[in-house]
Amino acid sequence: MISIVFSVLLLITRVQPSHYKGGTITWKPVDPYTNASLVQVIISEKHSWTLSRFTCDQTLIDTLGYYDDIYIGGIFLSCLSSSASCSSSLFQNSTDRTFCTDFSQAVNISTGSLIIKQTLSRTTNILIGFTGLAWADVIIPTSGTLQGYWSVMTRIDLTKTYPINSSPVTGSLPIIRVIENRTAIIQIPAADWDVTNTLRCRWATSPGAAGNECDDICNNLIDANLSSTECTLTWYAVRRPIDITRSFLSSTYVAAIMVEDFIDSTSTVPLSSVPLQMLIFTYIPTPGACYSTPLITGDRPNRACIGVPINVTYTERIVATVYCAGDYIIEFITTSPLYMKKTAPARVSGTTNQWFITLTWTPIDDQKGPQVFCAAPIDQNELTGPQHCINYVVGYAAPNLIRPSLVQGTASPVGTVFSNHSIFSISATGGVYHPNRNGTYIQIFNQANPSTPVWQVDCGHSSDVIYTGQTVSFIVRNPNWIHGALYYILFDSGAASGNVFCAPESDPIYDPTFWTFNIWNPARSSTTTTTTTPFTTNTVITRPISTTTPLANLTTTGIIAVTSTTQTTTTTTTTTSTTESTTTTTTQSTALTTTEMNVISSQELITICHLPITIGTIIIILAIASIRLISLYILFTKLNNIYNPNHRLANARRQQFQKKITPI
Repeated sequence: MISIVFSVLLLITRVQPSHYKGGTITWKPVDPYTNASLVQVIISEKHSWTLSRFTCDQTLIDTLGYYDDIYIGGIFLSCLSSSASCSSSLFQNSTDRTFCTDFSQAVNISTGSLIIKQTLSRTTNILIGFTGLAWADVIIPTSGTLQGYWSVMTRIDLTKTYPINSSPVTGSLPIIRVIENRTAIIQIPAADWDVTNTLRCRWATSPGAAGNECDDICNNLIDANLSSTECTLTWYAVRRPIDITRSFLSSTYVAAIMVEDFIDSTSTVPLSSVPLQMLIFTYIPTPGACYSTPLITGDRPNRACIGVPINVTYTERIVATVYCAGDYIIEFITTSPLYMKKTAPARVSGTTNQWFITLTWTPIDDQKGPQVFCAAPIDQNELTGPQHCINYVVGYAAPNLIRPSLVQGTASPVGTVFSNHSIFSISATGGVYHPNRNGTYIQIFNQANPSTPVWQVDCGHSSDVIYTGQTVSFIVRNPNWIHGALYYILFDSGAASGNVFCAPESDPIYDPTFWTFNIWNPARSSTTTTTTTPFTTNTVITRPISTTTPLANLTTTGIIAVTSTTQTTTTTTTTTSTTESTTTTTTQSTALTTTEMNVISSQELITICHLPITIGTIIIILAIASIRLISLYILFTKLNNIYNPNHRLANARRQQFQKKITPI
């Protein structure tokens, strides 16, 4: 009886077997600057499961319905340090249920997330984690056991730094599908709210800095390389020998990775360690499948960093492209922040090879900081594209570019410009900086040929793009604008970026009406052509024709002024009853003349006026100095006469002398 009870308790503690598919745990203090003895900490966890065991659909996601194992119940998060450390930390083991955030029928997987708060001692330094039995049946543990235990661990240490450290944030799709005999390069999203920290990635070990970090699936992905500084996993995809022997067309591995933050680039002791465990699935495409996998091509680039305000609904579109005729997208595998909703795939209007989903998200205050979203498209042949991830920064607004509205408003130039114009500038809603990513372009298109830019610049590294305050300026060297052509300017996501966390990016500008300018055409401005067709009867006097030149101070450049006289054509037709007619035409015209309007630039004006202004200034200064010297001389002379003792004695003697010679 005791044995039966113990077995049941073990089953409950370890959760029902054959269904786990990886996860991650991160944490952060609510107030990193507190000096209180108790610290409130937000813990976020995300776990993936076999869909048939943890059932989920879009309705469950939209309504935040309960999401758990159909046999057992909620997720367990436990303190796994010594009893004394766990007790002094005040950590409470959690059995709270997760909320479903993602599911995929195509790959039989679902994912749930949970955010909890714990009040911990300022002296907390503990290991917490989620352990259980067993991995999904398609996974062969490294240990060779039949099912295999999982262990997803992190260390919470509130003692090392002030402000209190926050753990890194990482994430990935729960499963990444790669074609056999191709090299897979998988970028692991990793970010840290503590921007001065250094991030590194490593393989999970047992034991490691976070204790038993991987249990039975350590070193499960054979012959893979992991870049510590770039957090990039490179692997030549092969099936397991045992799967080949069994004639299986696929193999499923587990990549167990730890993301750690360090106080600087020279430190070897991590401030915290967070886990990321995900499935790597290699497969042979079905006959007839396209050689090129579908790709996410918009609206944001891979690894984009996007600022999102708290409690404000945010909408984003994810666009995928297929590259063989007749192919189409059936699903997007995703991993999403809690409370994010997604639409079903739909074809992009006006295209035959693009599909999209729309994301809608209203983040809450507890989600402040970095949040990761990843997606990959699957076509009707189950051909799967690479992972495409976006880092969202909750609680920070990106410096978005302001639509030009006036000639001398938020952008320059607008309207008509000279064909040699080369300097452009536009204002943003906040301070702007160079983007962290290369491949972020500003492009200029001729409206007559919108397929190819006539000029572009990479904002990530080019010195021709200058960021000052809230203004982005760029230089078009050796411009070759076409007279009379209309141009428009487009901006990639992140052409203007902030300076916190991962540098949140400005929204992309793909609207050809956002910022336009046209090139002055001297031929059109100085030539007037008029065609007048008279009526068949009566006398017609054509309307006077003239050309009008815009005032130079109302345009962005000077143009040629055109002067013309009135041209009048008089046609008189007389018709009689005998069908004879007499027509007399008199034409008077004067020659069309042009005069050049000499318009000088501001720099030329400064050069011309510099000498006379300098001479005039010197004359005025000398005149004022002379007047001041004369005034000072008169003042000091008067004061000397009044207060000089010698003068006063002389005056006294003079007065006495006058008294002596004056008769009484």
